[in-house]
Amino acid sequence: MKLVRFILLSFLLSGLLSTAQQAGATAIQMGVSVDEIPVGSDFNGTDIVVFGSVEGVSVDALNRGEYDVVIKVVGGNEDVVIRQKERTFGIWINNQSESFENVPAFYSVTAGKPLTEIAGKEVLSRAGLGIDNLGSPLAAQEEFEFILEEGKFADALRRLRRNSGLYVEDPGGLVQLSPSLFRARVGLPPNVPIGTHEVTAYLFRDGNLLSSKTVTYRIGKVGFERWIYNLAHEQGLLYGIMAVLIAIFTGWAANAIFRKN
Repeated sequence: MKLVRFILLSFLLSGLLSTAQQAGATAIQMGVSVDEIPVGSDFNGTDIVVFGSVEGVSVDALNRGEYDVVIKVVGGNEDVVIRQKERTFGIWINNQSESFENVPAFYSVTAGKPLTEIAGKEVLSRAGLGIDNLGSPLAAQEEFEFILEEGKFADALRRLRRNSGLYVEDPGGLVQLSPSLFRARVGLPPNVPIGTHEVTAYLFRDGNLLSSKTVTYRIGKVGFERWIYNLAHEQGLLYGIMAVLIAIFTGWAANAIFRKN
């Protein structure tokens, strides 16, 4: 009898261990179509392709569509000041302003359906998913990001970035090539910021975040634009002197030409 109990207990523990190992192995694998994007004077924007697979999950659950993938692209953090203009005595002047630190210059979210159908607001906020959830105190607690306080200035920041094409949500841009394989096309506008961008893929099931994976790619200037960009950011004094000298020479040349005419 003891032997039978021992065998049954062994099978039970083995089954639980196997289930735990399978749950722990649930993961998402992902890659990006480019490592670096060159930006020259003729750059008019481009697309990147994010592709990957879901691993360590039930095939039946995959076939039933119980898993969702969301792609987030973030780059070019910067400090931003939003000002409100008011008309005073017929003149438009800056009246109030608010500063935000470490704000993503570019932010894009791509999914296979609306985010509200994938997870609740709290889960999305902690992951920093969704333009309206960007800068949430919950996200700041989890990822030590900036906090975008609610109010007219935060709304204005989101609106301005949306209008300029720098903040984008695409609820239909992710395509399931098979139950476990996915692909997403992310558009980069002509004014996309220079620097390193992070691409993160999130795996959800039943409104819960199961796994995530992050890779990076870089956007860099090339040719004469790259030389000017590096000079401005690395040798600010020399860049300023050159700008003044060019302005003086241009003014002198224009004056000489018009005087001759």
